[in-house]
Amino acid sequence: MMIAQASVLVAAPLDQVREAVLDPGAYTQGATKVQEMEVESRQEDQLVARINGHLGPFKSSIRARYRVGEREVDLSMLEGRLRGFHALFLMEPGPSGVVLTHREEYDFGYPLISPLLDRLLLGWATRSVVAEVTALKHAAERRSGRST
Repeated sequence: MMIAQASVLVAAPLDQVREAVLDPGAYTQGATKVQEMEVESRQEDQLVARINGHLGPFKSSIRARYRVGEREVDLSMLEGRLRGFHALFLMEPGPSGVVLTHREEYDFGYPLISPLLDRLLLGWATRSVVAEVTALKHAAERRSGRST
């Protein structure tokens, strides 16, 4: 299983960071792997979306459920080409803002070549997660009028 993780300090209140995590437009800003996110359904504590983008050099599309908690958003893949994909957004408020941590776990599902894929794509996945937390930081800070 390949794991990529990144954290960033966001100069915005917790509710605005959570709103940015759930905003489809926030993911398409910057050099993220997400090209488009279409929300299929939205409820107070969850949303279901189709996420189109790329996985390294390959086009990718998954359907995912976001479960919303007070300080976390848990993403589970419902449909996709991977055997498994799970992501987590943790939000820890502090005196200087909110530390947003994003973790992605990939299971390619090819027992013989998955270790090779993990090594080949880990750098890309890490850069992708860094780009996503950066895009979400900017989106949340724009909401609060504190863009840095």
